[in-house]
Amino acid sequence: MSEYEALAKNVIRKSLRIQPKENVIVESWNHGLDAAKEIVYQLRAAGAKPMLLLEDEETHWRSVETLPPARLGQVSKSEWSALDAADAYIFLPGPADIARYRVNLPKMEAAFAYNDTWYGRAKKAGIRAARIALGYVSPERASSYGLDYAAWRQMIVDAASVDFTAVSRRGRKVADLLSREADVEVSAPNGTHLTFRLKGRDAVNDDGIVDARDLKTGASGFMTNVPPGQAYVAPDEASAEGVLVADQPTPYMGTFVRGLRLTFSDGKATWTAEENAEPYQKSWASAKGPKDRLGAFGIGLNPAARTGFLQNDLVGGVVELGLGSNASFGGKNKTDFYLGTYLSAATVKVGKQTVVQDGQPTV
Repeated sequence: MSEYEALAKNVIRKSLRIQPKENVIVESWNHGLDAAKEIVYQLRAAGAKPMLLLEDEETHWRSVETLPPARLGQVSKSEWSALDAADAYIFLPGPADIARYRVNLPKMEAAFAYNDTWYGRAKKAGIRAARIALGYVSPERASSYGLDYAAWRQMIVDAASVDFTAVSRRGRKVADLLSREADVEVSAPNGTHLTFRLKGRDAVNDDGIVDARDLKTGASGFMTNVPPGQAYVAPDEASAEGVLVADQPTPYMGTFVRGLRLTFSDGKATWTAEENAEPYQKSWASAKGPKDRLGAFGIGLNPAARTGFLQNDLVGGVVELGLGSNASFGGKNKTDFYLGTYLSAATVKVGKQTVVQDGQPTV
């Protein structure tokens, strides 16, 4: 039995509900091939028709580092045709080397310049898609972040093998609460005390399952994330007052930003960090629009996810509060800046109901 069998079956049966004879593209980089091969096998076992698409790491970096930007980010007519004919798409992202990504950032933007077109065509084609976070786990990334690769990989496999239906049920309950008009209070023993309002906007339940409702909503509603899940919403952008002190670091391009502190007054934020603030300071300085407004409020749902890696937003009871961009999920902040902050020991009240108590979900 493959260690990826439960993950593969969850994606096929629960996330995308693959039917016999459906055409499914499985895309992977080299470091994700073992999981991709198990997914291809389980697709065949389910009677589907898979096609495996490989993104080769060595060829990618040779192209990025030696070719001009105009030669990068090109998609062949045959690949577009395959996408148009597919019923579903399963993606293990890359590349593996995040430090090399950071060094080549301007040319990486050219290499992935087709992304917006890809999402537009996939949505138009009625694709059901899943992005597998195992693709973000590699020895190179673990080394850059100073993480235990084996422990990180096992955490992702475990979190992707849970009962998606149970995650979805909890997510619907939390999303219903976050979709109300209500006052929210977030507090923690580390000095966090923040209040803001919800405006009755529809919350997103990222539960690892693409259903009919997902296909009808949002530009990327057809794409779910595995492992799931988080319920999140765009709150009233101008309503935040108080202080948030993150107790978990924020990952960025192979480093961690630590000791983040956000202070809101009259709905506008200032922020500081104790370590590795420079990348965000540069983005902050150049960003336009409402970069200093509250953008996102989310609650983690996955019982098998654990803090200490890059997926803190998925951990059951972890609270994410994001600063800046939220237009993609129903907000009004149109800016190219986003800073996510994470609390693992928070207490959250939505109206009169306690949703999280000392980092433990109560819904």
